[in-house]
Amino acid sequence: MQMFGGLSLLRNPWLIALSISFTLVSSMVVPAKANELDDFMAKQSEIEKAQNKAKSQIKDLQFTEEQTKQNLKELASQISVAKIALSQKDSAYLEAKVSVEAAEKELLAKQKDLENRQDALRKRVRGIYEEGIFSYLDILFQAENFSEFITKFEYFEMLIQNDQKLLESIKAEKDKVLQKTEELKEKRDLAEKTRQEAIAAKGVLESKKQEEQNSLAKVTQAQNELFTQINKLEKDSKALEQKIRQLQAGRTGGVVGSISYWPLPKYHSISSPYGWRTHPITKTKRLHTGADIPAPSGTPIYAAGAGTVIYSGWYGAYGNTIIVDHGKGLSSMYPHQSKIAALNGQNLNAGDLVGYVGSTGWSTGPHLHLEVRVNGDPTDPLAYFR
Repeated sequence: MQMFGGLSLLRNPWLIALSISFTLVSSMVVPAKANELDDFMAKQSEIEKAQNKAKSQIKDLQFTEEQTKQNLKELASQISVAKIALSQKDSAYLEAKVSVEAAEKELLAKQKDLENRQDALRKRVRGIYEEGIFSYLDILFQAENFSEFITKFEYFEMLIQNDQKLLESIKAEKDKVLQKTEELKEKRDLAEKTRQEAIAAKGVLESKKQEEQNSLAKVTQAQNELFTQINKLEKDSKALEQKIRQLQAGRTGGVVGSISYWPLPKYHSISSPYGWRTHPITKTKRLHTGADIPAPSGTPIYAAGAGTVIYSGWYGAYGNTIIVDHGKGLSSMYPHQSKIAALNGQNLNAGDLVGYVGSTGWSTGPHLHLEVRVNGDPTDPLAYFR
């Protein structure tokens, strides 16, 4: 990210507007030179430089935008995983909670059963204690013989023992249920703890997502500020183009020719034809004023027809550029060159060397942007080679 006065341009989009506006105002001052065409061409070049600077800043912002979108995509994936984990932990917690509630109900039932058994046994023991002697006598008197007395007495003792064993068994079961309940409570509490941790982790991710969304909004705002400035620069550029066309139309002398020679004899594929398209940098629909012919950097570029070089040098977003006037309002342009091979004012024949393929200026890779204009207005260059 470029810096201005120590402040981030991304966080201060108005600084971008101020910087470009200053460049624009400065470029609008036309120096008093003898050659009016050179004056306007120089002025046009300054505006192109301002455009190039703004577009470079947009490129930085778009890189940040892509990174932010990628971060948001990754966060969305992480949040999705976190939601699944939280859902699983919710289910585990609810399952543990239900198990604890069931165990507590079972424990209450065992406790109630134990209390009932203990109460019945206490009553029986109390009755034996209070009426024990008479009960034994009753058993003795009711028995027909001593053997029957012993049998009844043993049965009575066995009944008491069985009650005692049953009480011990119920108490043991109660203890087991109690232990099970405590274990389930521990699992429930652990499930609740991990559930809360999952909620916190999801909250952190959501917070990061919001931060990235805020960052993306700032990037978008900064880009919009730059797009506004670029549009204004383009309007000024078009006004200058009209002035330049008028001056070129009044030019006398030079070579008059036509366009028929393919400038890159070994390369004929078209990566982007003339016409309306979505601009790869600004993402807006604009007229593509030429035809893009991809070729390796350093490939020789030849003049499409006889004419006179009316511009040779750096031309803002077009980079190293040659413009050839073929007369009668017809001109051809060869931008983005890695190296220029023709001089301003030089007369050319069709097929003469004008430069070498490159990617200077506002370009995404080595290619020739072949542009043809009639009376200053762009037209489809491929129409001249059919």
